[in-house]
Amino acid sequence: MDSEKLNSLRKRLWELQSHICFLCEREINLDADQVEIDHIDPQSNEGLDSDSNWALMHSECNNKKRVKNLDLARSIMRFELLKESNGGALTAAQVLESRGGSAQEVYAKCEGQEITIRYDNEDHNYRIFIDPSNKEYHSFFALLPTRLLFHDNDLNPRKIVDINKLMGEFFLRNPQLHVSLCRMHAPEEGGKCKILLFDGQHKTAAQVMLGRNEILCRVFINPNKDDLKDVNKRAHKELRQIEFFRSVLDTLGQDIFSTRFKEYLDSPTHAVKSERGFIDSLEPSHRPDMEKNLQHYLKTRVRDSPTPKNRFFEYVELEKARSRVQPISYDSVEKTFFRWFLDSTPCEIVITEEIEETYPRDIEFKNLVRLMNLFADKTLIDNFDRNIGAFKIEEKVRNQSNEVTDRHLRAFRLYRPAVLNVWCELFKDAMADYFVVRGLISNDMRKERKKGKGTRILWRELSEVDWVNVQKMIDRVINHKIWIDRGTSVSDAFSQTRSEFFKRFLEEGDINGKKLLEEPINIRYISQAVGD
Repeated sequence: MDSEKLNSLRKRLWELQSHICFLCEREINLDADQVEIDHIDPQSNEGLDSDSNWALMHSECNNKKRVKNLDLARSIMRFELLKESNGGALTAAQVLESRGGSAQEVYAKCEGQEITIRYDNEDHNYRIFIDPSNKEYHSFFALLPTRLLFHDNDLNPRKIVDINKLMGEFFLRNPQLHVSLCRMHAPEEGGKCKILLFDGQHKTAAQVMLGRNEILCRVFINPNKDDLKDVNKRAHKELRQIEFFRSVLDTLGQDIFSTRFKEYLDSPTHAVKSERGFIDSLEPSHRPDMEKNLQHYLKTRVRDSPTPKNRFFEYVELEKARSRVQPISYDSVEKTFFRWFLDSTPCEIVITEEIEETYPRDIEFKNLVRLMNLFADKTLIDNFDRNIGAFKIEEKVRNQSNEVTDRHLRAFRLYRPAVLNVWCELFKDAMADYFVVRGLISNDMRKERKKGKGTRILWRELSEVDWVNVQKMIDRVINHKIWIDRGTSVSDAFSQTRSEFFKRFLEEGDINGKKLLEEPINIRYISQAVGD
């Protein structure tokens, strides 16, 4: 756009916006302020390239925005500015009052199994539910205008600091899964009272800042305030929910992807079909989530392989971050085998009946399961003793306990998270070098596609000769004497937890200038198994 047209557009938008910055909603001085023009709904989300989708703002404001959609960015900036003007944190009351909430009491009266709420000269009737755990607790569910909601500082004095992710979630029109909780204390014969919000205040604040005027609530009627306060405190301190563990997230994500992808493949609408085509067929705002679901799908397919069974996962803790019994955490597998050997970017290769035998995804899947089974057979099965487990192994070694066998010690040390992070990447690079020399893959295929999203080194069929050489490289790694060295210095080293430490220790062979490995474990060392 030439300068004359750009100046004309600036002036036009400035007039349309009443001289106000689209983001911070403060005045723009066109003669003095640096300004920028941007799409409200980004072109990556198929936003229009027209005046109706342009916005004028201070350059500084545009640089500060954290999301692409300017409507969402403006709502987030409103929250940040409100927070800034109130010392860096907000109460629910301040959020509500800033957007027209907390303005009106209601008239309430209970009759039998129904409660009548009167506001704006109109009656609203709701069914009363009796809590099955305690018949003293009565409540009703209602979609309530924000002007009727007051912050319950007595039951929940917690400040609101960050709701940006929640705002992003609700901006995408996703539902609020847990209703906001309120209480009200109405006179027995009916009368005026406040509806007091005591839980779900972050979700409520996010919706309010997005301009929502109604909130779905459960309202307790005349509860024992002290008992409710105690229950709410325990809910947040002792019974608070934790996020799904990674293995559960993978299971949920793969179900979403496999269902939707099958519908896409079966649909006659798209003549040419691929993973990339499937992702691109979705609404732009849904594509990032579906790409994550693709990653969940690929990991779960390898993890839950029925034929052949992935024996490696018999030694992986799936339900929690650490285990005293199992030697390997699911998080460690994600950061190593899944990261380096699964390409989790959408495959652009067209899926046809003819390609079924040579489809890279199927080859990648079979290769990775076979590779992981080789490690399981050589290092875990009949080697790691669950009766000994993974608790205080190095302490037992330093105490010269006969309980820990060499085979168990090797398995334990190999799969310490920080150790596995280092040698697995080295092994991947050595395999890639070998595959490039053999002409199995190109240099482009060995490169990490995106940070943390894998390579394509397993996208080619491997001959039995290739697998024999892969096994030689595995043997080269696992037969290094460091894994069973019971010296105090080595045992102390394996008690460390940082990947940076083990990168120096394994690849250079020394700690603080003291040589502990005559032969460091590096790419050259691994590659020597099949010749330099």
